[in-house]
Amino acid sequence: MMNSNSGSIKRLLVISMLAALPVTASAQSTSDARQLDKAEIRQITRELQSVSGELDALLAMNAGGEASSVAEVTVVKGDCLSALAKKHLGSASRWPELVKWNQDRYPSLLKNPDLIHIGWKLRMAPPSAAKPNTNAAQSTTPGASATSGSSTTAATSSGNTAPPAATNTDEPVITIPSSTPPTSGSTTPPAVTTTPQEPETKPWQSLNPDFRYGSSMTHRAVPDGVPIIKSDSRVLHIGDSHTCGTYGKAIDACMRESGATVSTYGVSGSSPSWWFNGTVGKSGYFAKDESGKVDQPADWRTPRATPKLVDLIKEKKPTVLVVSLGANLIGGSNAAIQGQVKSICEVAKQNGTQLVWVGPPDGRSKSSSDQTRLYLNLKTAVDMYGGTFIDSRPFTEYPATGGDGVHYGGSEGNKIANDWAKSTYKVIQGEKP
Repeated sequence: MMNSNSGSIKRLLVISMLAALPVTASAQSTSDARQLDKAEIRQITRELQSVSGELDALLAMNAGGEASSVAEVTVVKGDCLSALAKKHLGSASRWPELVKWNQDRYPSLLKNPDLIHIGWKLRMAPPSAAKPNTNAAQSTTPGASATSGSSTTAATSSGNTAPPAATNTDEPVITIPSSTPPTSGSTTPPAVTTTPQEPETKPWQSLNPDFRYGSSMTHRAVPDGVPIIKSDSRVLHIGDSHTCGTYGKAIDACMRESGATVSTYGVSGSSPSWWFNGTVGKSGYFAKDESGKVDQPADWRTPRATPKLVDLIKEKKPTVLVVSLGANLIGGSNAAIQGQVKSICEVAKQNGTQLVWVGPPDGRSKSSSDQTRLYLNLKTAVDMYGGTFIDSRPFTEYPATGGDGVHYGGSEGNKIANDWAKSTYKVIQGEKP
C-alpha cells in the first residue's frame, strides 16, 4: 500500500514546497529576477533530492510492516514462526501469539516452538477469529526455503531444528557465492535490516519464557542434551578482542574442564578475513596452547600477525572449531558479512570439523537495528553449513555507564564477561544457561 502511493506522496511534497516559495517582488528588474530564480531552483533541487532520498528510506522501512489478512496457512518447507508472524501479523516478534493460537491443534509448540512440520495448518488469528481460507492455504513467504537457514522445518534430518528467527521477506534475495555447498536452492534468505518499529524491545525479550537458550537466534546443530565438546575432542577457538580478554580466558577454562584438548587464539580488531591473510594486529593478542602455555605480550600494542586458520587446522587437527568473531563486521554490507563468514565455514566443512559460531555481545554504542542485521547475516551463513550458532546478547546486557561501550572491563564488566563465557559454554554443551 505504501509503495503504491509513494509517487503521490512525493508529488504532494513537491507541490507543498513550491507553494511555500517566496514570490519575487514586482519592483525587481527582469535580470535580477532571473538570477534569483536560478539560485532558488538550485536550492529547490537540492532539497527535493534530499527529501526524496529520506522518503524512499522511510517507505522502505514501513513497506514490510503491513500484515496480511490470511486466516490460516499450511506450513511448507523452510517456514518458521517468526517469518510467518512477520508476513501475516506485521512483526516477527509476535510469533509467540502463533504458539498460543495453535497450541490446541499442536501441543508440541508449547514445549518446542522451534519445530513446525510441513503440512501443519496454522491459524494466523485467534481461534474465535480465524476462518480457514481455502484460497490461501499455502504460505508464500519469499525466501522461506530449505536453504534459508533462519529456521528449518521438521524436514531437516537428525531432528536438528533451528529457532524461529526473524526474516524480513521484503528484502532482496542475496545470491550465494559459488563456494557455497550444494543446496536445494541457490539463494540465501533475505538479510534483514530491522526497522525500528519496537525500538524499546530487545530481540530476546518477547520470547517464550520456556525457550531453552534465551534467544530465537540460537540454534544447536545437535539434539538438546548432547554435548558438542567431549573429553576426547580437540578444540580450536579463534576470536577477536573479546577472546583476548576475560571472556576468552573464561571460556577456554570451561572447555578444558571437559577434558578436551583446547587451543585458543585471539587477535584484537580481527574479522574472518584476517585469519586467512595473516593480518598484523596492533591492539592485543592472546594465545594458549594445548599444554596451557600462554602467549600474551606485556604491551598490548605489540604487533602480532594473525595466525592463518588453514595452518592452525593443519597443525591442531581440531574436531570442533569455536569462532568468536563478528563484532568488527557490523558496518559491512550483507554480502560482505556473509562472504567472510562462509570462508571460515567452508574450511571447517572441508576438514570435517564441527563448527560453533559465537555471535558478538551486546554493545551500548551499537544500534539494535545494526546488531540485528549483523546477526541475521552471521546466522544465515552459519546455518547454510549446518553449524551451531549462539546469540550472545541475552548474556551480555552492556552496563549503562562505564567502559568504552564495546569491551567489558572493571569489576562489573568482568563479571558480565565471565557469565557470558559460562552461559555460552552451557549452550555448546546442550545445557540451559
